[in-house]
Amino acid sequence: MTVPTSIPAPVAVVGMHRSGTSCLAGCLEDLGLTLGDVNRSAPHNLKGNNENPRFWAVHDAVLARVDAAWDRPPAGPVAWLPSEIAALKAVLADYEPLSRPWGFKDPRATLLLDGWFEAMPELRLVGTIRHPLAVAASLVKRNGYAVERSLGIWEGYNRAMLAWHDRAPFPVIDYDAPDYEARVRLAAGPLGLDASRPMPFRAAELTHQKADGPAPEVVAPLWAHLQDLAA
Repeated sequence: MTVPTSIPAPVAVVGMHRSGTSCLAGCLEDLGLTLGDVNRSAPHNLKGNNENPRFWAVHDAVLARVDAAWDRPPAGPVAWLPSEIAALKAVLADYEPLSRPWGFKDPRATLLLDGWFEAMPELRLVGTIRHPLAVAASLVKRNGYAVERSLGIWEGYNRAMLAWHDRAPFPVIDYDAPDYEARVRLAAGPLGLDASRPMPFRAAELTHQKADGPAPEVVAPLWAHLQDLAA
């Protein structure tokens, strides 16, 4: 495969926490996506979460202003203040000198894409989904949250992602799909990456929580819709 000589638009990996965003970002990095200065180790993610902590600070500040947080998703789109856009652009300045495809991953961005597209209209998205019960089990274990609360967080993130997909469709990949690698490679080509490169990140990925069977009734229609998008 020939990689384009022009630099493709930046890529945001979006989706709910504990839904494979780290894995997807790591696989895309294997295929040539530059992630920048990111965490390579984390207490609940032995391979790291592939996130730039400077984006956390920006996202957390915007969420706090609207009385939300990573685990209390806002009810709808969030309009950013000019000062918040400026703070985001200050972080993005570190990526401007890059002469190769780059992207980022922070699930919080899924809730805050209005500001991202204001700062960077050319941004491209690729999403990940995971069975709601697997995500809930992970949050119960990691954070001690009740299953009902965990499902509510899952729903908030995935509805936010779906709203953007309705505007302009983008690839959505099921973390537990048996042909996961093939789906990532299929998404990578249009993002300007080299889909023929090895993908060792996925081979070494550790999955702690699995679920199959029907989703809880409260989120079953949403999960079915997401599965259709990822099919």
